[in-house]
Amino acid sequence: MQLDYHYYAIFQLAKLAGFNTADSETIAFASQYVDDSTESEPIEPFPDQHFDTVRTAHYNLKAFNWNVQKKIYMPFHFLPLKIRWISPQDFSYLTKPASGDDSELPTMLIKDALAEKNRTLKLIRLGVALHTVADTFSHFDFSGRHHDENNVGRISHARKSGGWQLQLLTSYIADLFVPRIGHVEAFEFPDQPFLKWRYTNNAGRKKPRDNLKFSMQGAKLIYNFLKVAKDPSAGSADLEQEHPKDFKKIRSLFQKRGDLDSRCSKWKNYTGASEYNKTKWRQKALKGDIEWDDMSPSEIKIHTRKLKGKSGFDSSKWAYFHRAAFKQRSIVVGWLN
Repeated sequence: MQLDYHYYAIFQLAKLAGFNTADSETIAFASQYVDDSTESEPIEPFPDQHFDTVRTAHYNLKAFNWNVQKKIYMPFHFLPLKIRWISPQDFSYLTKPASGDDSELPTMLIKDALAEKNRTLKLIRLGVALHTVADTFSHFDFSGRHHDENNVGRISHARKSGGWQLQLLTSYIADLFVPRIGHVEAFEFPDQPFLKWRYTNNAGRKKPRDNLKFSMQGAKLIYNFLKVAKDPSAGSADLEQEHPKDFKKIRSLFQKRGDLDSRCSKWKNYTGASEYNKTKWRQKALKGDIEWDDMSPSEIKIHTRKLKGKSGFDSSKWAYFHRAAFKQRSIVVGWLN
């Protein structure tokens, strides 16, 4: 999933579930920031005080490190469906679409987030967990580890006129030069909600994917989780029955082709959500700001030492995000050990 889903769709689903605009934006921002939090070094917001950040996104060669795979990819983007130590014989690192069953890790993350006492932290933990839930509907049949189970061979997408168009260059590059971690060999194909495509997996089987179908399944489940979050006494919720016009609109927006910016523009017009700015929470929490996505570890260490906290740092949403991410990471890593 990308910005159109993790931020704008989540924002609208929260509004439809009964959250006000401010709370909906908090949930949605936390959801999207999971893809943007490349902070990895502790900062000193005040003299003699350390604050540990939690990296939830990773884009460089350190992805080959098992530590990165288990502490970033699996807890936030490629969540296994079940707990390993409860039934090791049935355990798989492969992500599968969440169903809302109480025995599934995605549901457990939601429930743990909703047990949070601090209201703001609860909303942010909910957003972080919903990012992970959403990703189960685009990342299924891939895992967060470096393994042949993530091998992608020939890739094709459906033609409008029928039949399949083989992506020759994409397939060639994926098979030869791209690491078998997550859906890296499939590039952005799993994350585009309008796409119908297929690929050949490591066993030589053709795996067809209808991204629209699974995007809508995810939206329905997420709406149900949000309804419970808003009203714990609420029973099972049905997005299509309760909001038929919005259901159709959401589906039509997922069907829209085009680059991410154009798709997000359409979502913004529909939802009325504020435009997403990944530095927004960081700027409110810290004096000064850095763009550390492309920095080396040594550069990040130099620059983060200069960052200081603004008044109210400890109750800032940026600080709460990192606490929320730390809690989710700790829970998942503990469940997988």
